[in-house]
Parts: sequence; structure tokens; C-alpha cells
Amino acid sequence: MNVWNGKTAGLVRPVANIFILNVLWIIGCLPIITIGPSTAAAMAVLREWKTNGNDSVIRSFFCLFQRHFKQGALVGNGWLLASVVLMADLVFVLHLQTGWKLLFLSLAGSACLLWLLIGTALFPCLVHYEKTGLALLKTSFVLVFSDVQTACAILLFWFAAVLLFLFSPVLTLFTLIFIPFVTIRFSLRSFERLEQQASSRL
Repeated sequence: MNVWNGKTAGLVRPVANIFILNVLWIIGCLPIITIGPSTAAAMAVLREWKTNGNDSVIRSFFCLFQRHFKQGALVGNGWLLASVVLMADLVFVLHLQTGWKLLFLSLAGSACLLWLLIGTALFPCLVHYEKTGLALLKTSFVLVFSDVQTACAILLFWFAAVLLFLFSPVLTLFTLIFIPFVTIRFSLRSFERLEQQASSRL
């Protein structure tokens, strides 16, 4: 009986932790301006599960929320603001009536794609390396272009999540946590590969 209870707990606990973290992340994102700290905290919790085997949820989330609040807010709000500006530029270019439209459209589209790719690495680098400012952007840039396949895979997953939300917003509310989950898990693999390559050069 005790063995069965142990197996049951081993199966139920991870599911319960994912559900609790999902709720905490959504609540943390509700004020909008705290999307960054909430996302950083969620990814940091998921990173601890993977790297340290620490499966604490509530206490870890709020501790990491406070720890990454300032930098998470700067990164999150800055990335969202830049995304809005880039999308506005793209819409503006689409409505241009000029022979240079194709060139401007290519430049605007490339800028949006580059920013999205860098966005896949910003929060993982923030919680893994604890970089700040330009150092964070540089590290994210290096990570993306050192492992473009992983960055593209994360980006495709983001687009799939958006499509799922458009198809079923209610279902998405229960699965939102898989966005940071997939992002941090894929990024940790990239970190491991980069660290192995760096050590092999020594």
C-alpha cells in the first residue's frame, strides 16, 4: 500500500506542480508590467527542477520573482515595447505606396524575425547566467546564432501556442506554462552544448 502511495505521489506531484506554477505565472502576468518578472520566475523555477532537482513551487516562485523583479521588468517591458514598435513599422510598410515597398518590407520583416529569435533566449540567459543590460543582449545573440535550430524550434512552438489560443482560449489557460517550460528546456540544452564546446577548446 505504501509502495502504491509512493508511485501515485510520484505521478501526481509533477502534474500538480505544473498546474500550480501555471496559475502563479498567469496571476503574476495580470498587471501586465509584471509579465517580465513573472516569466523570469517561472523559468527559474523550471530551471531548478531540471538542474537541482528542487521541485518546490510556491516558495521558489515568489523568492525568484523578487530576485528577478527589476531585471525581469526591464527585459519584459523593453521586449514588449520593441515588439509593438516593430509590428507598427511592419504594418506601416505594408500600407506604403512606393516602388521601394518590397525592400522596406524585407528590412522590417527581417528586423521582426531577428527580434523574435533573440527573444527566445533573453529570459533563459537572464535566469541561467544572470546577465544584465547589453551583456544580456550580447549573450542572447550569441546563443541564438550558435544554435539557430533550437531558437527556430522555440519560435515555432510559440506560433503553435498562439494558434492554440486562437482556437481554444480556455484550453490555453491551462497549458500556458508549457511556453516557458519548452523555452527553458530547449535553452538548457543549448547552454550545455555551448559549455561543452567551450571546455573542448581549452
